[in-house]
Amino acid sequence: MQITVTVVAFNLHNWTTEKEKEINKELPNVNFHYLETTRIDFFNWLLASTLEKVGRLLFRCFPKNVFYSSMAVGKRSWLLLQWCKKTTEKPDLIIAHNPAAFYPSYWLAKKNAIPFALDIEDYHPGEGTDDILKKAIILLMKQLMPLAVYNSFASPLIKEYTEKLIPKLIVGKNIVVNNVFAADEFELLPFKKTDNEKLQLVWFSQFIDYGRGLEKLLPFLDENSKYLELTLIGNLREPFFLHEISNREYIHCLAPMSQKELNLQLSKYDVGLAIEDAGKDLNRDICLTNKIWAYFQAGLYVVASDTAAQQQFIQQHAPNGMCINLSSKTLDIEINALLQSKEQIRAAQPNRFAAATTFNWENESATLKAKWNGALQ
Repeated sequence: MQITVTVVAFNLHNWTTEKEKEINKELPNVNFHYLETTRIDFFNWLLASTLEKVGRLLFRCFPKNVFYSSMAVGKRSWLLLQWCKKTTEKPDLIIAHNPAAFYPSYWLAKKNAIPFALDIEDYHPGEGTDDILKKAIILLMKQLMPLAVYNSFASPLIKEYTEKLIPKLIVGKNIVVNNVFAADEFELLPFKKTDNEKLQLVWFSQFIDYGRGLEKLLPFLDENSKYLELTLIGNLREPFFLHEISNREYIHCLAPMSQKELNLQLSKYDVGLAIEDAGKDLNRDICLTNKIWAYFQAGLYVVASDTAAQQQFIQQHAPNGMCINLSSKTLDIEINALLQSKEQIRAAQPNRFAAATTFNWENESATLKAKWNGALQ
């Protein structure tokens, strides 16, 4: 079956612009439509911004109105809905990937009598502190998810929490699609590190900054800096660099890399830090980031902060890692035990790499393809 894909996205004119250009080059057969969401198109930006505020006011008065809830979620919902009303495209399946796209996707699907699906990449009711936004998202989920041909979730716990929120979701319609990568993006380096080398730790993110847990871990790494090196990969925020990185000689920083380049780079390290400072953010507590999957697929030993999702992950994939509590008084003991296990960690990397080979996008996507085939038939 030949499939043609159309992607409707937004021009944000920020750090994502170059990434979007890379994706366009990598996917030349995909039709990309970009909608303007900034003040460059001032009239539409002003109208969309006004309608967002009006939508929030109306949603307070009519908390069961799904259209008002969509407007309350954000200005992009209205902008995307306008594109849906103007487009002549009639796809066979529509997939929405964020709350602002839920209602427009449903609207276009209903207009053309075609199926639609919702991808729950994050547990949106568990994000942030905006009560109106949370209520609007919950209404969208409760009203539209039961109508979707399938719903996909980025972690088992996101699926579990959503099913508790919406008990009337049909069993068998919901699937977990983990954030795994293609198998060929990882390799096991043939050489062995010498006994005299320091333990090599790595952490990566789009931005290296406060609020991710690194600042809580660094004082404990300081105490053992003679025996370890930490590599950070991503865009450095200047205040974080000045206050947390510049005076620590055992930390090395690398610029952001392409996804494949980054995944291949990971094989050079011993330990991957899946550090998440979840705090009161329920979504961070139950999500599984691409970070922990990348470390796992690369065969690294994973040191993960003890969010609910990461604890479940480590339990399922023992002995590939350990969980730590960033606020624990015994964290220094755990770091020291990690250093003492350097040779065992290195010796077991081939076994960890081999055990992870079945977890890749080639296998994970089979479930998704089955849902697509079912919807299209």
